[in-house]
Amino acid sequence: MKFSIKHTILLIGLAFALPSCSFFEVENSIDPNNPPLESVLTNASRIQINQLGIGIQSAIRNGRSNYVLVAGSIGREIYNLASTELTWTTELLGSTNGGFSATTLFNGYYADFAQTRRRAEYFRIAAENSAPGALTDAEKEGIKGFVNTVDAYTMLVMLNMQYKNGIRIKYTDLYSPGDMLKPGPFVSYEDGLKEIRRLLDEGATQLAAGGTAFGFTVTSGYAGFNTPANFRKFNRALAARTAMYQSDWTGLLTLLNDSFFDLNGAMTTGPNFTYSTTSGDIVNPQFQQMNTTASPVVAQALFISQAEAGDTRLKKVTKRTSSRALSGIIGDYDVSLYTTSTAPISIIRNEELILMYAEAMIQTGKLAEAVTALNKVRVAAGLKELATAKPTIVNDKNGLIDEMLNQRRYSLFYEGHRWFDMRRYGRLAQLPNDQPNHKVYDQLIRPFAEVQWDAKNPQ
Repeated sequence: MKFSIKHTILLIGLAFALPSCSFFEVENSIDPNNPPLESVLTNASRIQINQLGIGIQSAIRNGRSNYVLVAGSIGREIYNLASTELTWTTELLGSTNGGFSATTLFNGYYADFAQTRRRAEYFRIAAENSAPGALTDAEKEGIKGFVNTVDAYTMLVMLNMQYKNGIRIKYTDLYSPGDMLKPGPFVSYEDGLKEIRRLLDEGATQLAAGGTAFGFTVTSGYAGFNTPANFRKFNRALAARTAMYQSDWTGLLTLLNDSFFDLNGAMTTGPNFTYSTTSGDIVNPQFQQMNTTASPVVAQALFISQAEAGDTRLKKVTKRTSSRALSGIIGDYDVSLYTTSTAPISIIRNEELILMYAEAMIQTGKLAEAVTALNKVRVAAGLKELATAKPTIVNDKNGLIDEMLNQRRYSLFYEGHRWFDMRRYGRLAQLPNDQPNHKVYDQLIRPFAEVQWDAKNPQ
């Protein structure tokens, strides 16, 4: 029996089954858009390796829309005022009795990122077992490092969304007959972070041995990060982000020094997801037309009213010609973070690294250095330096933590950070509720398919 990549993914029990489907119902058919596993897991040609590499770069973008919409809503950055799906303004905002429904649509990101992880695993195995001469040893190492970086990126998103539910950190051994249906157990949030950090460290070592070029085409969004050596800097930036969630401030600073962090550099430097209107590609999922009434994504009102005068980051929202009201929520400002359907989306950029540096300096008692870093971000956003704007906090650790979180709020608006930031500082209760029956969740429910899988396959 031959299984296409798409159909094999359905077997791993990672949130792909609809309530009406069995985990084990898989068509014995060949998908012409995905070659049979046997044709790529052994003796893959360089052309096939290249196709797999391009495919991973495309797949990693999937799940972005659901992830940032959900995290942004719970983090009270934005609201999705979709009249055709009221759960965005009821269930997600905590107004329904019993919390999330078992089959909630808000775990859509989970399936997408789980697919990306599985595809990355296929890519790694295909490279290891490629046809003689298809790849050099260095190119194989580069692919391993690339795969570990992709895997870690997707795992960190999944883990932060699931939080104390944890995630599966181990898949199955494709070389062992029957083992494809045996995903590993869930691990704690803390153990998940440790594994993500380990993967990134392993990936960095592999990228260092990856030679001068990757053995596959790297898309334009990774310009400046398209060789193993430069991609390693991206890897180290993701590791620094992971260290932040671990509160490992010394480790974070070490990792930043090994990344593309530049205190005096451009805020926008970093790799991006790219989009196009080319047939077969996708457009930016966060782009929206202004003043729509169907499903507008609007800014939570305090994002505007609490901004400092002159903050240019308010360009990320645009005043609507008429308010949009739904479920007791009034939206006066559309999110206009991306102005075209083909605008790139930053994966991680220097602006975030500078803010992580500032946070680490605050937490290690180096307040002057933290102020310098925060001033870089403030000035870039059209604001005055702290000595002038907020002189009472420059020597106050708690005041600088407040300032750092506020700068992250505006610099990283609608990028999937605010909810996690407030949670790690124990401040979820400070997030606003637009209605008396709203509440802020600390995590999502475990995907229904995962619960079903473990019930049928206890470990």
